[in-house]
Amino acid sequence: MDNGTHFVQFVHPGGEHRPDADSFKDWIALDTPHARKFMQLQGRWVERDGSARSGDLYAWGEWEAQSELLRPLGGNLRDGYPHYLWRPYYTVPADGRFDGLRNTDPFVFGGRFLYSNCQQPARPGLRGLARGSVIAFGSYKAGQWILDTVFVVAGSVPYTASQADRDLEDPAPEVEVPEAFLDVTAAPLASEGWDGELRFYWGATPDDPVDSMYSFFPASPADDGPGFARPAIELNSDYFTKALSQNHRREPASLQTLSSLWRSLVAQVYDADLALGVHAAPPPCEGTAPPTTSRYRAAAAALNAQSINSCRKPGCSPTTKPPQRPRPRCV
Repeated sequence: MDNGTHFVQFVHPGGEHRPDADSFKDWIALDTPHARKFMQLQGRWVERDGSARSGDLYAWGEWEAQSELLRPLGGNLRDGYPHYLWRPYYTVPADGRFDGLRNTDPFVFGGRFLYSNCQQPARPGLRGLARGSVIAFGSYKAGQWILDTVFVVAGSVPYTASQADRDLEDPAPEVEVPEAFLDVTAAPLASEGWDGELRFYWGATPDDPVDSMYSFFPASPADDGPGFARPAIELNSDYFTKALSQNHRREPASLQTLSSLWRSLVAQVYDADLALGVHAAPPPCEGTAPPTTSRYRAAAAALNAQSINSCRKPGCSPTTKPPQRPRPRCV
């Protein structure tokens, strides 16, 4: 594992979550694949002219906890537009146990974007990204590589999921870890049973950039329209594979090269008539819920049974021993 600056093209599942029933999506179970949601959020964004705006915005992203369906949007696979508009929120299980629930990573809510686990256990190079590294999160869909998040590494610390409350209590003076991260990312991750060392990264911001770079997600001001398709991206082939459909590609790159790649991503987002989302308020905790249902426990047990001889590693892969979390955090 080296500790230099890198450009990472990071693939995660690009499908879209659909409602369970009655304008609602429950917390995603471990036996259900990760997917994206098109969400209405309170946040801030930067327009092409450099002006900063705030208010309700639209964005694609990962949120595996509960969501309320605000309205259907009527998109289709051909044009890449969303089918649904969601309001994310979450409740914590009354018994404090998160086994069988998917975690959310990257976490783009709060003062800084956070990346904490996905693909890290099996691919240790992802635990050695230096300040200034750039991660482009996206998916390969319909012959295009589509972008949903750009993460510029500002700093990092090691941690273990079972000790996240302690290890991440004060990672750096400039970083405040949202309670929502501990509930929807760290707690489900700890329940997956793999407790090796991970790397907790926080992103650069417009107020605290790295070589003028900062983290962002493609966004648009909220309106009554149909939303937007994730922008299709192309970059220098020395660092980017258009047809990359799984795992990631990681290439060493100087800060000068990273800045050039970052500016190209920015330009392509603006060319898609979108803005740079730079902040989203953490979705609210709306109390406690009954303990996780038998379906979720069964999902965790089934994955455990399949993994008897091979411990499941967290964050996008299968699990073995679900420990209890000591307490629910939201009451």
